[in-house]
Amino acid sequence: MKDPLDALDRTLLKALVRDGRVSWKDLAAEAGVSAPTIRERVRRLQDLGVIQGFGVELSAAALGYGLEAIVRFRPLPGKRHMLEQQIEANERIVQCDKVTGEDGFVARMLLRDIAELDPILETFARLATTHTSIVKSSPVRMRVPPL
Repeated sequence: MKDPLDALDRTLLKALVRDGRVSWKDLAAEAGVSAPTIRERVRRLQDLGVIQGFGVELSAAALGYGLEAIVRFRPLPGKRHMLEQQIEANERIVQCDKVTGEDGFVARMLLRDIAELDPILETFARLATTHTSIVKSSPVRMRVPPL
C-alpha cells in the first residue's frame, strides 16, 4: 500500500502532536512553506482521516483521581451486549477495548482512592466476572503511530 504522507505531512503532524495549538504562521516557518499551504495540507489530512480532531489532554491526578485500574471483564453468558452498554455508561471508565480471548473487554478506570473500587465493580457483578490490576506507572502512555 502506498504511503499517503510526504515529508511535509510528517513535519506538520510531528509539530501538531507536540503542540496542537501552534499557529499557522509558526507551522509555516517550521516547514518552510506559506501559511495558506499549511492550512490546505492540514485540511487535506483531516479529509483523509489522518487528523481526527484537536483536543485537550487533562491530568487525572489534578482532577483528584489518584489511582488508575485496568479491569478485564469476562461477560456472563448472554450478557455481552448489556455489559458493553454499562461499560459505555460508566464515566469512571475512560478507555475500553473489546478484545479476543476469554475476556470480552479490557478497560481503564479512574479512582479517587482504593475504597471506590469494590462499589464500582459490584455494579457489574450481574453481567461479568472481573480481574483488576492497579496501575503503578505508565512508562508508555498512548502515543501516536510512528511517522
